[in-house]
Amino acid sequence: MKRAARAAYWTAPSLVCLAVYWYGIQAWFQADDFAWLGLSAEVRDWSSFLDAMFSPRAQGTVRPWSERAFFMGFYALFGLDALPFRITVFLTQFANLVLVASIAARLTASRAAGFWAAVFWGTNACLAHVLTWSSAYNQALCAFFLLLAFHFLLRFIETGRRRYEAAQWVVFLLGFGAQELNVVYPALAGGYTLLAARKHFRRTLPLAAVSLIYVVAHMLVAPPGGTGLYAMHFDLALLRTLATYWSWTVTVPWLLTPYGLPTGWVVAAVVVLSAALVGFAVRHAVRGDRLPAFFLLWYLAALAPLLPLRDHLTEYYPYVAAIGPAMLGGMAMAAAWRRRAAWKAAAVLLAAVYLVIAAPGARAASKWLHDRSRRVERLVRGLQRAHELHPDRTILLHNVDDALFWTGVLDRPYRLFGARVFLTPGTEQKIAPNPEFGDPREFVLPAEVTARALDRDAVVVYDASARPLRNITRAYTAAFDYRVADAPRRIDASSPLADYLFGPTWYSAEANSRWMPEKGTLRIAGPTAPSQQLVVRGLCAAENLAAGPVELRVTAAGVPLKPVRIDSAGTFEMAFPLPEAAAGKEAIEIGLEVSRAYTPPGDGRRLGLALGSIEVR
Repeated sequence: MKRAARAAYWTAPSLVCLAVYWYGIQAWFQADDFAWLGLSAEVRDWSSFLDAMFSPRAQGTVRPWSERAFFMGFYALFGLDALPFRITVFLTQFANLVLVASIAARLTASRAAGFWAAVFWGTNACLAHVLTWSSAYNQALCAFFLLLAFHFLLRFIETGRRRYEAAQWVVFLLGFGAQELNVVYPALAGGYTLLAARKHFRRTLPLAAVSLIYVVAHMLVAPPGGTGLYAMHFDLALLRTLATYWSWTVTVPWLLTPYGLPTGWVVAAVVVLSAALVGFAVRHAVRGDRLPAFFLLWYLAALAPLLPLRDHLTEYYPYVAAIGPAMLGGMAMAAAWRRRAAWKAAAVLLAAVYLVIAAPGARAASKWLHDRSRRVERLVRGLQRAHELHPDRTILLHNVDDALFWTGVLDRPYRLFGARVFLTPGTEQKIAPNPEFGDPREFVLPAEVTARALDRDAVVVYDASARPLRNITRAYTAAFDYRVADAPRRIDASSPLADYLFGPTWYSAEANSRWMPEKGTLRIAGPTAPSQQLVVRGLCAAENLAAGPVELRVTAAGVPLKPVRIDSAGTFEMAFPLPEAAAGKEAIEIGLEVSRAYTPPGDGRRLGLALGSIEVR
């Protein structure tokens, strides 16, 4: 019987979490997942593998364990089968719940406190994205490293055995490969020892030094953005952001419940639950017990690095921070149970208020994310089948709406199976602009190119709103308005459909670009106003810079534009003011000339620059 009770103690919180987030384990891929899945295509040798694993990406982040190895390894083993990814996420969360129960029980000397801490955290609505969206695995793995390191700290304090301290260091250092939030661990370790085990406080200072070195190095490699969603704001908005996240933590993000509970009632619940938790912490502080203060410190420390992101409120940001209030709630629940019936009734009522709001909200958020991912799966699987049926044709997607574009098209999942896909002309008008993440116009096949492609039977058109995708090529071709100009305002150089716009010196289109030797010409629509510019995006190979910078010279309608110097390898984007004489012309000739080209070993071609796209805007 004792063995069964012990098993129930450790597994029940995980089973409750699984019941609440059942939709999460059935979810498919969406949005950023495809960018990480596509990393495997970049690996050709040991050097490119190291680059894929450790080069900064996605706002300058370097997360080799939780993103690079996780996605590349599982994709190599399971392809687009999402279930192994989802199982791994949940197993990691179950381990986290066990650690939370163990840590809370050790700190409070109450197994009941540990149990309730795990239940409260496992039903928190801020977990929805982490447990339903594979790209948020970095949060779960970060929590695992933080909790495991703290577990080893407690074991070291209890036993004095240095092997636990060494284990803490190993786990702490590995945590930097999961998520940048790992830098807060010294604050957790230092805060606890300062409040409850002061003689060990000095031993946590080297941890803080490592975090400081990491922060400085990270800022040098990827300086924080000064504008946009990821701009840092150090002002009174910090308190407003903190209050917002706290309200989400003790109830539900955006204060929205799936059963339409009035916002005022949810706000009242926030006030009551907050008063209960803070009141419990103050009461114990007056009595000299600083442990509740540490739980609140956990919340503040884990959330502090995210508070300056005023304009990027995100539902899963309090995920790690919510462990603190969950342990505080577990301690309060256990303490109430040792008192009179009135205290027990109050504790049960408060727990019920939290669970009745948080758990249904968590399940609803998980279902919404699950449904979104399944819609993306229908699109991607449909494109995969369309590519199998028409391997030599470009696929045009019609009726792509705003949500489907940002979650199922933006990161080009069709590249995983070699399909070439564009949106039909005019689709960009149905998609809300979001320049922080991408430009829908880059995905649209211009009407001029579409007209030629339809005429040559070079494309197939599918209706993205149909379930499953439906081939509408014949109907779309019949309804298409062929009264368009000859040259488009934007050219995707990687598309073979745009071959007719390029001069004879250009090489064939490749996966993401088109190479030119020293010189190349192309036709593009002229500007509609003198203020418009020519925007050129491309890539310069490191081999071409071995002898020093190269110069790119551009002409538009025969007029030389100001040359630019390229002195760093990789992608570039350059804007050139267009001459007034080009304004209003249906088409103009653009000339590109680079001062030096190179010949790759075994290739035989002279390579100057790789053009990605060119646009008049």
